[in-house]
Amino acid sequence: MARIHLIDGEKGGVGKSLFARVMVQYCIENKIEHALIDADITNQDVKRFYDYAVDAEFSEALNKGNKADIIFELAREKAVIVNLPANVFPLVNNWVTKGRLLDVADKYGVDVCKWFICDGGFESIELFYQSMEKYKDKMLHVFVRNLGKTDDWSFLESESKYQELKDKYKKTLQVIDFPLLYPGDRYFIDSNKFKFNDPQIEEKMPIMSQQRLMTFLEDSYLQIAVTELWTPNKQPKKAEKEKAVTSTK
Repeated sequence: MARIHLIDGEKGGVGKSLFARVMVQYCIENKIEHALIDADITNQDVKRFYDYAVDAEFSEALNKGNKADIIFELAREKAVIVNLPANVFPLVNNWVTKGRLLDVADKYGVDVCKWFICDGGFESIELFYQSMEKYKDKMLHVFVRNLGKTDDWSFLESESKYQELKDKYKKTLQVIDFPLLYPGDRYFIDSNKFKFNDPQIEEKMPIMSQQRLMTFLEDSYLQIAVTELWTPNKQPKKAEKEKAVTSTK
């Protein structure tokens, strides 16, 4: 089954583009065929590293109502990674609803997964709740706890609403952790416009920074892999993977 992977989070600065880049690199290193969409037209943080990315735009303008349709057309052929801009939920929801995307996707053997990147803040978590309440069990969700923003998520485990959602949507909701990439190491990578597998990293990056980057990527790949959302011919597992979640702590 083909799949649309929406890298979302609604807020700016929660780590969407970094997570999208890691997912792209995961596919490259595992030789997984995929298409890449950068829908953040004003700040294409993903396309500037992976120039094969295709543009798409979510807009209310009458002459741009179909500018996001390329996402579904590509998904009929292969899995698609979509880097979404901030504050786009109403526009994405409009595209999903008016085009009856979930019905059409089911007809053509495509499903939709939203990887919701969260920084642990109240607003970020509330936006995740809104997405879950809107799509319920009709859309797969992966709640991505960004440890680079908040390293202690125990406060959320005691929140009744969060637990109710996890219990209610065990088949369509998973939880993973996105490990910390030290700001200095990321700055070195980004300022040099290096992809994560750029051979110049070994030549120019300090040794300890290289080791931290390697650990970050290995831990991130494990988190992505444990969802089984990139495993051919396998449906995602039903529950949160405790082993993988604890592996980065």
